Amino acid sequence: MSELWQPWENLFLHEVGRTMPIHVIAEKLERSESAITRQASRIGAPLISRMTGKPWTAAELYLFGRFSVEEIATATGRSIYSVRSKRNSLSRSGGLTMREWTACELAALMRYTNTEVAEITGRSIEEVGDKRLQVNIERNGWDVNDQEREEA
Repeated sequence: MSELWQPWENLFLHEVGRTMPIHVIAEKLERSESAITRQASRIGAPLISRMTGKPWTAAELYLFGRFSVEEIATATGRSIYSVRSKRNSLSRSGGLTMREWTACELAALMRYTNTEVAEITGRSIEEVGDKRLQVNIERNGWDVNDQEREEA
């Protein structure tokens, strides 16, 4: 059976969990890496994630909303999965600004389905749907001529 955790060990985990790699903590506390991970989970101590990878630079973040996922992956040397994950986290946090729609993209919007436009332009289906709604509102004058309000 393993040795019980001492209060000072728990404090140490809380203090260095975000800054010190797990293998170093394990070495200092003379415990296995799995024991460190388990105890940190039990007491709610934050640990460095093995999945964080290299941090995104401001220059790399600038590419989002201006280029497709494939172009960003090529330019940054990151995987497409990494770029998609970052794009999704930016869009959830509201930090993603989308690039302007070109005339060619707007023409495709009038000709193809949302899924096809998303594939052609490299934009998300949600963004394509939002743009289609905006274009329809403007084109049909729904923003100024609301039939429901006029009838009431």
